[in-house]
Amino acid sequence: MLAVAILAVGVTVFHPWSKSKTDSEPVAQSDVQPPSPISETPAEPVHVAPPPQPTSPAKNVASKNVTNAFASDPLGGITNKLDRLNRIRQTFLALAAGNPTNALRAAKEFTNETERETALLALVTQWTQGNLGSPQDRGRYTSTYGVEAGLGIELANNPELAVLWANELTEGEARAAILRRTALNLVGSDPTAAFALGDQLPAEQQRKFLDTVFAGWGASDTDAALSAADQIQDPAERDAAIAAIRTMAPVGIGAALSIQDGYAIVNQLFPGTPAELSGQIHPGDRIVALAQGDGSFVDARGLPLKDIVDMVRGAPNSTLQLRLLGADAGPETPPRTVSILRDQLKFKR
Repeated sequence: MLAVAILAVGVTVFHPWSKSKTDSEPVAQSDVQPPSPISETPAEPVHVAPPPQPTSPAKNVASKNVTNAFASDPLGGITNKLDRLNRIRQTFLALAAGNPTNALRAAKEFTNETERETALLALVTQWTQGNLGSPQDRGRYTSTYGVEAGLGIELANNPELAVLWANELTEGEARAAILRRTALNLVGSDPTAAFALGDQLPAEQQRKFLDTVFAGWGASDTDAALSAADQIQDPAERDAAIAAIRTMAPVGIGAALSIQDGYAIVNQLFPGTPAELSGQIHPGDRIVALAQGDGSFVDARGLPLKDIVDMVRGAPNSTLQLRLLGADAGPETPPRTVSILRDQLKFKR
């Protein structure tokens, strides 16, 4: 009789959801933006989703009934693995319509990792209306921080749900990772709220939080990030924020570089940067040698790309000299020398 009662609740709640919607060569390095082992910076502009709207009393009652039935006899004695996973998926799609705290705590009851992941994925899919991020991004987080964090980053556009998820399901560095990602998605529209998320972290995790958020902000809106950093009263904190911004928006000339036949090749000039404005540097140019200010030239052929990028970057208004060979230059063509002033590179997405 209990099984029949549970099935009746399942039919009542699950059936409406069945109709709902579920559904040039890469540049090796540049003096603009270095690669990151675990990206916490959105590749495209992000828009913060509004907080979840309050559910109707009827939905809350239905969700509560499902929660109670699920807690008393979660799978109704189902032993077939596929049937169990299907039942879990249907149940948690229904639970997603109710109190999110109750739904998350119900998912925490699973000791089987596959069943727990199925429940959490159903919640995330419903709460994001199927707008999930890339499997690669999710996979990096899962590999580094665990499946709960890997799924939790999907809610980064909804700060209220993301923070609830982080607090209910994760701890330590996994929790900090979700809060960092959420702050990155929020900082463009509400910097105060974004940085306030760091207050929820212990002191030893706050430096990484601030560096990550300032770096991501600098990559998407450099002027705004630098302006905020300049307002920090503590000189050490201000310098740390500016240094973080410059990991993604460095001081340089604005050229994307790669290595070919032992030479650093200019692949691209970014608009409005010193390299583009000078009119003296062109895509396809090979860097033969570099010099800092009036110093001696260093032969660049055979150097690792990272070393060349480090030499191209420097302090604002400092001089960089380059010896360049054009893309079509013959073996006997002498290189031309170009002097260029470095500047803060700025981005606005």
